[in-house]
Amino acid sequence: MPITFAQAEHAASLFSSPGLNVMYADVQGNIAWWAVAKLPIRPAHAASKFFLDGSSGNDDYLGYYPFSKNPHAVNPPWGYVYSANNQPDSVDGVLYPGYYYPRSRAGRIVELISQDKKWTVEDIQTIDLDVTSHMHADIAHELAAILKSVNKSEYSVIVETLASWKGDHGADQIAPSIYNNLLAQVMRKAMADDITDKAFESLAASSILKNTYEQFIKNENSPWWDNRQTDAKETRAQIVEQAAHKTIELLTKTSGSNPAEWTWGKIHTLTHKHAFDAVKPLKGFFNVGPFAVSGGSEVINNLHYKLDTTGYFPVDGGPALAQDYRL
Repeated sequence: MPITFAQAEHAASLFSSPGLNVMYADVQGNIAWWAVAKLPIRPAHAASKFFLDGSSGNDDYLGYYPFSKNPHAVNPPWGYVYSANNQPDSVDGVLYPGYYYPRSRAGRIVELISQDKKWTVEDIQTIDLDVTSHMHADIAHELAAILKSVNKSEYSVIVETLASWKGDHGADQIAPSIYNNLLAQVMRKAMADDITDKAFESLAASSILKNTYEQFIKNENSPWWDNRQTDAKETRAQIVEQAAHKTIELLTKTSGSNPAEWTWGKIHTLTHKHAFDAVKPLKGFFNVGPFAVSGGSEVINNLHYKLDTTGYFPVDGGPALAQDYRL
C-alpha cells in the first residue's frame, strides 16, 4: 500500500544523520522538500566552521531544533521544489550554517523551471543537460574588465572572448577553456603564497573556495593579491595579468597556437575508469575514454573537476542525483 504524505513526512523526521535533501511527490499533486537530520542549536558566540573549546562546555550544543524548524518547502505557491546543495532560506529567522555550494546550479534551475509552460519529458531532459552558468559568466566579465585595463594586445583574445561569454560550457566552446584556466591561475597565484601550495589544493577541493570567487575577484583591495614572496606589493591587475600570460602558455601547449582551436572538449574529458586504472600497464587496456564532454563545475550537468593549474580538467565526478526538482 502506498504511503501517505503524513507518513512520508514522519519518516523524514526520523533521520539523525547524515544530512540529506529529501524530495517528495505523489499522485494527489503534493510536492515537498525537506532538509533532514537533527540540526544542533549552538550558543550565539559559537562559529561552527572554526575550532571550538570542547573542555569548558561553553561551546556545547544547547539542544536540537524540532524537525518543523528544519529548512523545508511543502506545496509552495510557486509550484515547484528544488535542491542543488544550495543555502536554503531561513526558517523562523534561523539561517542554518553549512558548507553550501554557490548560487549557480540552484539559480539556473529556478530560472529554467519558472517558465510558464506545459512541461514535457524532453523539456526536463533539456534542463538536466543544461551547461550554462550565469555565475561563471559574471566572474568572467569581471576578469575581462580587469585584464582590459592592462591594455596589452596579447590578451585581446581573452578579453574579447570572456567579455561576451554567456556561461555556456559546451564542448565546442572556447570561452570555458580560457575561463577555467584563467580562474585557476588567478586563485593559485593570489593565495598559494600565503597558505602553501598543498593547503591551497585542499582548499580548492572544497566548496569554500567556490563561494569566494565572486566576492574575492571584485575586491581590488584584498590583501590576498600581494605576493608575500616578493618585496613589491602586487595589485589585482598584476596578478590577473600574470595568470593570463600563463593561461595563453598552457592553452597553446594543450590545444595549439590557434585560439579558434582552444575548445573545451580538448581539455575537459571523461574517462570511465576500470578497477585496473591504478595499474599503469593495464589501465590503457581497460579504461574507456577519454571522451570530449560538455558540462562543467557548478552547472546543472555538473561534470566537475579539480581547479588545478595543469591545463587539463578531466571529469572526476558527475551530477548523479545531486540536484533534484519536483513540479
